[in-house]
Amino acid sequence: MAKKTGLKRKSADKIIWSATPTPFLADGALDLASLDKVIDQHLRLGVTGLFMAGSCGEGPFMPNAQRDELVRATRRLAGKRLHIAVQVSDTSAARVRDNIARAEDAGADSVVIAAPWLMRFATKGFIRRYFTEPMESATLPVGVYVLQQPADSALDPALWSEIASHPKVSYIKDSSSEPKNMKAFVALKAKRPALLLETGNEFNVVNYAASGYDGCLLGTGILIGKLIRQALDALAAGDRPAADAWQKRSNEFLWDLFARDISLWMGGLKYALRRLGIFSTEFMHLDYPITAADRKRIDAALERERQFIRPE
Repeated sequence: MAKKTGLKRKSADKIIWSATPTPFLADGALDLASLDKVIDQHLRLGVTGLFMAGSCGEGPFMPNAQRDELVRATRRLAGKRLHIAVQVSDTSAARVRDNIARAEDAGADSVVIAAPWLMRFATKGFIRRYFTEPMESATLPVGVYVLQQPADSALDPALWSEIASHPKVSYIKDSSSEPKNMKAFVALKAKRPALLLETGNEFNVVNYAASGYDGCLLGTGILIGKLIRQALDALAAGDRPAADAWQKRSNEFLWDLFARDISLWMGGLKYALRRLGIFSTEFMHLDYPITAADRKRIDAALERERQFIRPE
């Protein structure tokens, strides 16, 4: 297979990718019949890339064979209409390399490496090998998923910057909400203009875009992609107040979905997708409870923003 060295953008517009949730049947099997609806929903919202099997996609809980099946089925149904990125994070460099090979075989366009699952045991040397050894052998473009780490973690902002500077890194999903990372990544992009910077902070997309990021990669892109597009278009037109107003509107919807303390994260998301007819069940590996009052509030929010969340 020919070596793939980078990502191409179709335009200068800010990109919107989705860290898409995975549809399951009630027994935990993949709901392959819902994948067409997942793909159509993203396309109607203007999303151009899917990040599969991440934390929002519950990838860490899926057997390898199930993850492969998900990627293959999505590739088959989406064709080339969507860029497909696959999270390949694991517990060691060797396992990440194996996951990269599986993702490529399943039809992925790129792979994404986040921190190792067993961070409490990780030293700086281990982390460097964990990221760089798989990158060196990868033939697909590589993304780095930058997450907040505990204060005593060896994976601090300086090490994140070092990893992100690796020449094999084609894009960065920055969900760290760390100003030092933002500054470092924007400076890195000035040296490497082809590097794509995507924020994973759905509550602050406009600020990141105004600071030089190329767009966003959102766990709620399957719902707020069109709302965020309004914000980014307003920003591109030079209307920052309108951009901020659209961001606020999106945030209000998300707070209805997840609650102000984000305590309903996966539960609210799965419920909303079932109510919209995109998912057939609310099955999730993570046990997020949801009350009747939560459901009523989410129903009202879905109806309020229906023209943007489920446009005709």
